[in-house]
Amino acid sequence: MMLELLPGVGVTLPDGAGTLRFGTGPAEAGPVLATAPRVHHGLQCASLTRAGYPELRHAHDAWLSGVLFDPVWNTVATFGDVMLTVAGGGPGRTDRLAAVRIDVRSSTGTARRTTSVVWDGVDLFGHPARDVVSVLPEPRHPGSPPGTDTVVEPLGLWLGGRTPADDRFSQLFLIAAPTGWEQCCAGTFTCEEGGDGLTGIFH
Repeated sequence: MMLELLPGVGVTLPDGAGTLRFGTGPAEAGPVLATAPRVHHGLQCASLTRAGYPELRHAHDAWLSGVLFDPVWNTVATFGDVMLTVAGGGPGRTDRLAAVRIDVRSSTGTARRTTSVVWDGVDLFGHPARDVVSVLPEPRHPGSPPGTDTVVEPLGLWLGGRTPADDRFSQLFLIAAPTGWEQCCAGTFTCEEGGDGLTGIFH
């Protein structure tokens, strides 16, 4: 089974299920997601809405972290040993698909993976992180804290979840720009003044 990342376009799902395209609405994306072997709604706190974040930078951080509650996009699709979640855009653009997150469901170590997540022929979770980073286009830079993740702005791609045991990525975030967060962010994945996605929980 294979999911193929198409930067700027979306993600092609396995077994001819179609392409989950950026810019589509929930009514269009829903049937594509429904082709996954397992689909369910994620556990979300109903208080974590955009209205709960008076500053955009905090809402943006929560959006990137996957904790911002967005009822129309609260869908989790599982393909083998990876899990895919989706998100609408930023302020004023919540009705259009703008982000896809993919996570390895469990640490498999050196065990054979059942699902590949591929960009340009490279299995992003199937090789050591240092090898994956070496073939990614420039400019790329470490995220925060340095050394634990990698951001590739031209692709709209964030890779993270590295484990010391096997030095492989286990999480990624692919977005389509513009997303509506431009007024608070210096770059795709960084806010000028920093964000705190937990603001909506603790404040």
